[in-house]
Amino acid sequence: MPSDETVTPAGECGAADSSTARGRIHHVRNVHVIAAGNRVARALDQVGVPTRATVALLGANTPEFLATHRGVTWSGRTLTPLSWRWTADEVAYVAADCEAKALVADARFPALAQAAAGAVRPEARFAYGGQLPGFRPWREIDTLPPAPPDVPLAGRIMMYTSGTTGRPKGVLQPEPSGPPPTVMGAAGMSMLRLFLPPEQERGTHLVCTPLYHAGPLTYADGSLLLGADLVLLERFDPETVLRLIAECKIVSTFMVPTHFVRLLRLPDAVRARYDLRSLKLLLHGSAPVAPDIKRAMIEWLGPLLFEFYGGTEGGGTAIDSRTWLTHPGSVGRPIPGYELAVLDDHGAPLPTGTPGQIWFRGGSRFAYKGDPEKTAQVQRDDWHTLGDIGSVDAEGFLYLCDRRADVIISGGVNIYPAQIEAALLACPEVVDCCVIGIPDDEWGEAVHAVVQPAAGSTAGPALAERVLAAVRSRLAAYQVPRSMEFRTELPRTETGKLARRQIRDPYWQGRQRRI
Repeated sequence: MPSDETVTPAGECGAADSSTARGRIHHVRNVHVIAAGNRVARALDQVGVPTRATVALLGANTPEFLATHRGVTWSGRTLTPLSWRWTADEVAYVAADCEAKALVADARFPALAQAAAGAVRPEARFAYGGQLPGFRPWREIDTLPPAPPDVPLAGRIMMYTSGTTGRPKGVLQPEPSGPPPTVMGAAGMSMLRLFLPPEQERGTHLVCTPLYHAGPLTYADGSLLLGADLVLLERFDPETVLRLIAECKIVSTFMVPTHFVRLLRLPDAVRARYDLRSLKLLLHGSAPVAPDIKRAMIEWLGPLLFEFYGGTEGGGTAIDSRTWLTHPGSVGRPIPGYELAVLDDHGAPLPTGTPGQIWFRGGSRFAYKGDPEKTAQVQRDDWHTLGDIGSVDAEGFLYLCDRRADVIISGGVNIYPAQIEAALLACPEVVDCCVIGIPDDEWGEAVHAVVQPAAGSTAGPALAERVLAAVRSRLAAYQVPRSMEFRTELPRTETGKLARRQIRDPYWQGRQRRI
């Protein structure tokens, strides 16, 4: 990747792609996504991928990602995005578990692509951005006619999510029966229409967070459905984001709170350099945001932040900036079509202001693929829960207290302690451990490991480095603990479970863990 930036000429934003030291910038015309998507659908037809079959997609924020999404979900098939930040083992598991009948992969991730390829016939593997052994080149797709399918059929997205134990699970939404778009795309389009002036609905949308996450993909697709062009930034860089907003007259974008911190840390002179008046809507979610940080963003950009809370499974609340300023810290009230309840462990409603488990009613009914037991645990009649704890005030505004109890959310990414603990316990010098999230001003939470050394091992920096080196060989970089402490013994309950809250709570004294 070039180390210095190629700048698109002023007034010609979108004329050509460019690069930064952190990744490429792609200027994507709406009509090009539609045409390329039609070609993808034809390619899948030619290699015999059935309607309703699943297509796995491994890639960064590129035009080919959008084209594959379009082709799959407008031809009645299911798309499962794979994160390029996963380990090879995780990619291989999800590609097999989703029963992928085709695979589209970015050639810049060869090891991950090969890990996923084992689940897919060679003739149904496609690579872009370079050559991959055992994959067909993207140019074969480019030669196909761009005409739309004779009968467009709505597909669906099956994202993978996980709790604190076990493998990730695919979230299966009901099979659609009508024409496109997907439920996710329609939701993104509706949200954009709700908060954008009608004359701005087709304004350029900036994608600066990974499309393999639900939030960015929802609003990117929603923007395309409204007829907007997109600018794709492969890796977030704060000043590049400001430059793109100014030069490309960006109207809307989606971010996570970590991005707010990085933007606010830019020198005042840098922030003042760019004209950001084109920006009308900044959507955010996926992670907690400190009230002071959100307030600073509103003071800088104006009341154009829109926050939502929900999950891949559905459900949700939303709040705009003006309302948030009168209810700071809230994640809003239920979105149209949803009801909200806060219940105790027995399913009884709790009084106003009393924390309890958050339940939603509305939307489509989901299931965890291959796991009816887990599905039953989070559903009760027409209600479902994400497992989060919160309370509502007298006006029905929701405030989160905890998010799935143990899951660490760092920079908008869910990190699962059980996976890290398993890697730690595989080290001969570790006899017991507990992984928690501790406060971090930039990331929201940072991964912290509390370790009980094995007999004969001496606690200290040398041991920490050996243990972390072993963990790095097993996990993705973002899962490796950023800090470690040693204890002679870890507290456990009478049933043998880690007393995780007892370990974690001292780090959060004086701070509200809004996760």
